[in-house]
Amino acid sequence: MQTIDVKSPEIKEYVDVLKLLAHPIRFSIALTLYRNKVLNVGAIQEALELPQSTVSQHISKMRESGIVEADREGTKIFYTLSNEIANKVIKNLMA
Repeated sequence: MQTIDVKSPEIKEYVDVLKLLAHPIRFSIALTLYRNKVLNVGAIQEALELPQSTVSQHISKMRESGIVEADREGTKIFYTLSNEIANKVIKNLMA
């Protein structure tokens, strides 16, 4: 039987992503970005029918954790689901 180091950096990284995506709004944001590739907060807000402040608050947490990346174009910021683990989770659960 193969042993697993429960304290390994790889396990910690997966668990951290799973914890972040365990919130329904953040999971929905990640799913929306996975399906649409690149969106700004307004488009995410519209797709999820949530207040802009709510989406911004959760996007901020996702940025801090490295789940999403931001790219500024003029006055708008566009987001992508950039974390490989998050992409795998969404793909495997929702494909």
